[in-house]
Amino acid sequence: MSSSFIRLVASQCHNCMRCVRACPTDAMTYIRNEPTIQEDICILCGRCFVACPHEAKSVRSDLKIIRKWIADGEEVIISAAPSFAAVWPKFSSLRKLLIARGFSMVDETAKGAALVSRSFLNLIEENTMDNIITTCCPAVNTLIEKEYPDLVQYMAPVVSPLIAHGRLLKQEHPGAKVVFLSPCIAKYKEITDARFAGAVDACISMEEVVTWIENDLKEDEEDDWKDFEGSIARIYPTAGGIIETLPHSDNYTYYAVDGVHRIYTALESIRKGELKKAFLEVNACRGACMGGPLLAHFTHNEWAGQARIRRNINSAKKVTSGELPVDMKAEWRADPVYRPKHTEEEIQEQMRKLGKTSPMKIHDCGACGYETCRKKAIAVLEGKADPRICLPEALEHALSLSDVVLDNTPNGIMILNEDLTVYEMNPAARKMLGLDMVNPTGLPVEGILPNEELWNVIRGTRMKTQYFHCYYENYERLLQHAIVKIPSQNRYVIILMDRTSETRKEEELNQIRMHTLDVTQQVIDEQMRAVQEIASLLGETTARSKVALRNLQEVMERDSK
Repeated sequence: MSSSFIRLVASQCHNCMRCVRACPTDAMTYIRNEPTIQEDICILCGRCFVACPHEAKSVRSDLKIIRKWIADGEEVIISAAPSFAAVWPKFSSLRKLLIARGFSMVDETAKGAALVSRSFLNLIEENTMDNIITTCCPAVNTLIEKEYPDLVQYMAPVVSPLIAHGRLLKQEHPGAKVVFLSPCIAKYKEITDARFAGAVDACISMEEVVTWIENDLKEDEEDDWKDFEGSIARIYPTAGGIIETLPHSDNYTYYAVDGVHRIYTALESIRKGELKKAFLEVNACRGACMGGPLLAHFTHNEWAGQARIRRNINSAKKVTSGELPVDMKAEWRADPVYRPKHTEEEIQEQMRKLGKTSPMKIHDCGACGYETCRKKAIAVLEGKADPRICLPEALEHALSLSDVVLDNTPNGIMILNEDLTVYEMNPAARKMLGLDMVNPTGLPVEGILPNEELWNVIRGTRMKTQYFHCYYENYERLLQHAIVKIPSQNRYVIILMDRTSETRKEEELNQIRMHTLDVTQQVIDEQMRAVQEIASLLGETTARSKVALRNLQEVMERDSK
């Protein structure tokens, strides 16, 4: 099942579990033999999208409706997130090409970020909040509302740079459509939030824009990043960028935290009272927006992008407090997600069902998508995970079955290295070749199976299985060989089938058949002689009978006269 913003492409999925492992909120589950997004706990951080190497996930696209607006002659304005610098070195080139595609105006979202920094500074100077958590990242905003509802009180009552810029553009250009050029999936959801209705109309990903204009992209003109009040806010998409726009404060201590897992620890510290009077800059992506998920699937240069931004800001010129030209207020609300509670007995019982019956069975390898076997057991209890998926158990089971087959098959099995020395040999082969008391590992095949024609067959084996028969006088055995090459490991498998007793039985049967034929021939010959003798006697008797009959006939003829 896909979410409203991330679509799962089942035909492309390899069931590798990378998306399940990458999801920081356990919203990505694996049930009914396919990954599934549990939308009520998904924060749209995009880690599943970034982690997937098979293009099995796609992001909602507003491009079709945007192009229709342009075709219909509507005024359509692009708000370009400052992280564009990681893709397009010169803002003027980007603006020129987008206007050529029909957009009426291309402006920097950093202008909205400057208003957000001013709002934060106003809060810092008011000094009425115990802690201030920035609200620029919609993924983190969702995380706090769902997972830390008790900390909503510390969320700055300030909209994000995107919403601030959208409201500013709408104020200056009534009736225009505002489209956000986004490095982020969560922004797609943010613009549909009823609390921010009307600020921004659609999103377009940087990847979509690259595909749209890349053939015409040229860098043959001067760059013109025009300065504006608060232009230092262009640094927002870098880790610590928000803090860098603010002057020093004696009221709060500044902290920058990026990456959801680190944000969890910071929020726990606030919950436990370990952080007080903290101004916490939070970004769901490592490296902030420069590490956004919609920047991940095509070549870009985060560090070159940072360098371009820094060349176009004055880091000494911080934002100032004061009045704001648009409404910057945001209301955040607790929206706790339901997490079922399980008793320790239930968890331990599920662990037992999963085969985790001892410390040696608890691997915590993460291959199933869950960090620990205990978390996997809880996920199974919640119907989020397939209990059959456990790589170490599967390997152990496969090896166990393999050992049973190798140890008990009557056929000999030899595995040879590339140089035709023994890598492994099963008990049947060792017994067959008289090597019961010897470790055959490393022995050359020439010394074990002395037949030059066989060696040539082994070396010539490629894809198809080769068969070879040979009688070994030293073993007094006739062996049939099935030879298979394993290209991926550069090894050969030789299956030895002892045909000696079968051949002997066949020879005995042949002897019996030949003896039977001889006896049968003798009987037939004797029968033929008997037939011939009988025929001879019958012939003589018939001749005498004929003479007697003729004599009788002559007598009868004389009497009649």
